[in-house]
Amino acid sequence: MTLSNGRRLPLVSLVSTTVLACFHATAPVGGGIAEPVDSAQVAAFVDSVINAEMARQHVPGAAFVFVRNGRVVYLRGYGVANVETAQRVDPARTIWRIGSISKVFTANAVVQLADRGRLDLNADVNRYLKRLQVPATYPSPITVANLLTHTSGLDEIRPGTQGPDSASVLPLADFLRPRLVRVRKPGALIAYSTYGITLAGELIEEVSGLTFERYLADNIWHPLRMDRTNITVPPALKGDVAIGYEYDNGVQQPQRWEWYHTTPASSINSTAADMARWMLMHLQYGRLDGATVLRERAARDMQRRHATGHPKIAGFAYGFNENIEPGYPRFIDHGGKMAGFSSQLLLIPERHVGFFLVHQGERANIGDPLKWALLERFYGDPATRLPIPVPSASFTSRAQPFVGRYAWDVWCRTCSQPSVSNVLQVSSIPDGTLSIAGRKWVEVEPLYFVRDDGRAALAFGADSIGQIKFIYAGGFWVFERMP
Repeated sequence: MTLSNGRRLPLVSLVSTTVLACFHATAPVGGGIAEPVDSAQVAAFVDSVINAEMARQHVPGAAFVFVRNGRVVYLRGYGVANVETAQRVDPARTIWRIGSISKVFTANAVVQLADRGRLDLNADVNRYLKRLQVPATYPSPITVANLLTHTSGLDEIRPGTQGPDSASVLPLADFLRPRLVRVRKPGALIAYSTYGITLAGELIEEVSGLTFERYLADNIWHPLRMDRTNITVPPALKGDVAIGYEYDNGVQQPQRWEWYHTTPASSINSTAADMARWMLMHLQYGRLDGATVLRERAARDMQRRHATGHPKIAGFAYGFNENIEPGYPRFIDHGGKMAGFSSQLLLIPERHVGFFLVHQGERANIGDPLKWALLERFYGDPATRLPIPVPSASFTSRAQPFVGRYAWDVWCRTCSQPSVSNVLQVSSIPDGTLSIAGRKWVEVEPLYFVRDDGRAALAFGADSIGQIKFIYAGGFWVFERMP
């Protein structure tokens, strides 16, 4: 998995956890129970999952919060924030790195500026940029909205997004100016983009006249009383910052603090309690405790789908990854990974429910097991599962155009030594199905396929000359055929 920091997880990790979350292979929906209404119900279930996964994956500490109907239902810390000092995790005080969840805060700020009449989401970004300009490589300009839906068409240039220390971090415009390379027309395809969101951060600075961190602090964090959320940790709070660890050869190895030039995509720190307030604001459509971050229309617009490769497949809202998994209510989410840390945020707007989890270990993954366990336990609905598909006897004769290798479409197209990861092999099976990621898929409409158990769907897409070129598996999971 290629992350916002440019590292890649092994393919086996992707297939077993992350990509298969979009093709995901949970047990059949059990119907769930009435959704939880008190902390005891949540605690009894969540504690068992988190404690088991922490032990299995050798994770020293974690923090979790569950919110519903305008209030915090359950907030808890697990284990230690610092192995050496045995400092316990305090969910209200312990500060964690949340990685790529930073991207959603950046989107939040851009939507807020639009809501206040400071910019037009459908306008050319160059209208607002003075310190740099996006090249006119294609006739169509990159719009502000393209940045928030990962459809800008900018190249994902690696390496070079990190510096060795705080003093080395470049101003956003200086970092971006030589690295804004357009490789496809805007709006054509969702491709998870660190550069698009970083450019959105530059846009925030130029439109507001404030630094990126100052804008978020003044307009989002302070109004919501998120007093321990920051990019630059104040000296008074440094003792509350969790240490990042990776478990290697039986030892918890402390990880160095990562300094990113791509601050709007990567670098926010927060607590579970602060993240609860931010989730509650979004679930109440822009308002919390008298503070208005967004007007309701803008908040709802931020959460709705704005881009997808196929109308029946989940796509992207503004900043949020969309999920429409059969058997569950629609939800929006985002994860984050960086050296020593992993995080997961999920909102179910129609149920006014959300949760946030953060823990040590970039290679560890408690977020996916917990996400599907929670959904299965409390929100599983067999009535919304897709019908079991029946293969067509004629499909085998039409299958060859789909067969091939497809790679996740997040890689550098202009680098001297580009590399791809997360390659899926699509094969034709004589029973009239396709084999993808170890499961059978049945064509139920042209280009639209349902997994043989009715628990997932995906779609293929064609290029301008009609050749099958893409797999749309939901959200930013778009795969492109390799030569």
